[in-house]
Amino acid sequence: MLFSIGLLIIFVALAWKAAPREKHEDALVHGAGQIGLLAAVALFGMDYFTSYFYATGEMMSALHPYGLQKYAYIAVALIALANFVFGALYMYSLGIFNEGGGSYTAAMRYLSPALSLIVAVVLIQDYVFTIVVSTLSGVDQLLSITNSYYLPWFFRFLLGASLAGITWFLTIRGRGESAKIGFTGLGIFAFLTLTMAAGLFIAASKGVPPVEVTEPIQQATLSRALYHLLTASMKGMVALSGLEAMSNGIQFVKDEDASIVTWGKRHMPRLKGLWKFYSGKSGIGRFVQTSFLFYGGITTLFLTSFAIRFNVFDGTLGRSIVGNLAFIGFGQVPGGILLYWAYQLLAVILLAFASLTAFQDLQATAWRDVAIGEIPEIVVYRNKGGTFDLPDRLPHAGGHLPHCAHEGPRARRHGLDRRMAIPEDAGVPVPGPGCYLTLLGTVRRPAPRAV
Repeated sequence: MLFSIGLLIIFVALAWKAAPREKHEDALVHGAGQIGLLAAVALFGMDYFTSYFYATGEMMSALHPYGLQKYAYIAVALIALANFVFGALYMYSLGIFNEGGGSYTAAMRYLSPALSLIVAVVLIQDYVFTIVVSTLSGVDQLLSITNSYYLPWFFRFLLGASLAGITWFLTIRGRGESAKIGFTGLGIFAFLTLTMAAGLFIAASKGVPPVEVTEPIQQATLSRALYHLLTASMKGMVALSGLEAMSNGIQFVKDEDASIVTWGKRHMPRLKGLWKFYSGKSGIGRFVQTSFLFYGGITTLFLTSFAIRFNVFDGTLGRSIVGNLAFIGFGQVPGGILLYWAYQLLAVILLAFASLTAFQDLQATAWRDVAIGEIPEIVVYRNKGGTFDLPDRLPHAGGHLPHCAHEGPRARRHGLDRRMAIPEDAGVPVPGPGCYLTLLGTVRRPAPRAV
């Protein structure tokens, strides 16, 4: 146990040490540009980094009830390809739309003001429901690790409102404070995930047997199998909105080279084209989006491979797919049960912190609207923390309405069958452009399906 305690202390200290610190003058800079590379990774990458905790589970839930998990590698390949293609397109577009706005600005320039308004409204809906989805994700994770998933819905609502309040309060304290806390959490997550991966490789080399599950396998025709494979691929692409988030919020980034670019220009001048591509604030945004190119494919392949090896999925032994693999991986470390519980609690925090991305993009949309003269300047009044808190107030308050509308019907449906370990929508709803459609769809779904 002492070994795990020491390891955890080292991880926290290293992550805190590496976290970005905002200078006082950056909070008061004229305009919006305040953050550098590490802060941009924390604020605009949080949403898709945390997809690790649910994307693979959602993907496998569409396959393993039908005994199709061995074909999951096809879905992984499609996900990796889609991430790469969309990521490359967004990285290219940052050179053209380097003043922020993302698809909103693109629609304004190439389509029409009316269509750009529709895009803006959809994006705002996306950001509001991302707050709801990420909050519900944190609540679900918290209740699942305490075996309290069937807590009455109004308690779930109160927990969700509390988590949303914490992330909102952290947001209005300023981008510097949000980035420091968020990056620290991501750093601890990276260290613990690498430790878990090492433990899983050790467990595989020791010949730890797969989990024996007696669930009946449902039969699927060829057409249904292809349908489930397509469904699995789509469920794995849950974090594509992370690309839009960075493009929309690029105006919050300092228009200067990242340290690695400055070093590269000085010591490796032959790569002039590469350093030019990653120069300035567009370059910082491209660094964040570059991580997106490979992150989804690598993490999905990692979790899929070990899930098939150990025969664990969402719902197995009452845990999520990540929870099961964490239990096996950390079990190979002395005192690893401490690291397992730390990992689970960190998942609660990071899933709730995905709201940070939505709050930042709500501010970015408001800033863009002020810049083009659509709304009054008072909307982007900067508080003492150097952030624009007014655009976050109404979405924070309004987000509780769909949160409440989701929890009540879901609680009534779950009461139909309390024998299931994890209902179908016990996992995290899909964030991104379709998250609010998924959320509204779950409200109207008549009954959950066991996994």
